[in-house]
Amino acid sequence: MAYMAPDTNMFQAACINDGLMDLVTFDGTLPITTSLGMFLSVESGKFFDSPHMSYKKIVAYRITPRDKEGFISIDGERIPFAPFQAEIHKGMCKVLSKRGVYEAAGPRNWDRVTVAERIHA
Repeated sequence: MAYMAPDTNMFQAACINDGLMDLVTFDGTLPITTSLGMFLSVESGKFFDSPHMSYKKIVAYRITPRDKEGFISIDGERIPFAPFQAEIHKGMCKVLSKRGVYEAAGPRNWDRVTVAERIHA
């Protein structure tokens, strides 16, 4: 998302050291009012309750453009219009927090799901 409030928890189920990325997808053909309603529900924590949204924990992804030309941007930086992939390298950095603990509570009942269930969900 290009613009988010600094206090908005977009990825409620993200864990600091699980070695996984959080992938959120939804159908790009949804009506604009439905999409807007989904994004407005992020602040209230109801985004993940949308039947139009899919949330998965993944270790890597690869994107291969279908067209011959276009524009790809990652964090606002233009990259070549070609296949690319991203993957997790667990333990390669340190995460700092304001209070020395993980800041987000996560979605309801997330603590009851095992890592294996998160990967295969």
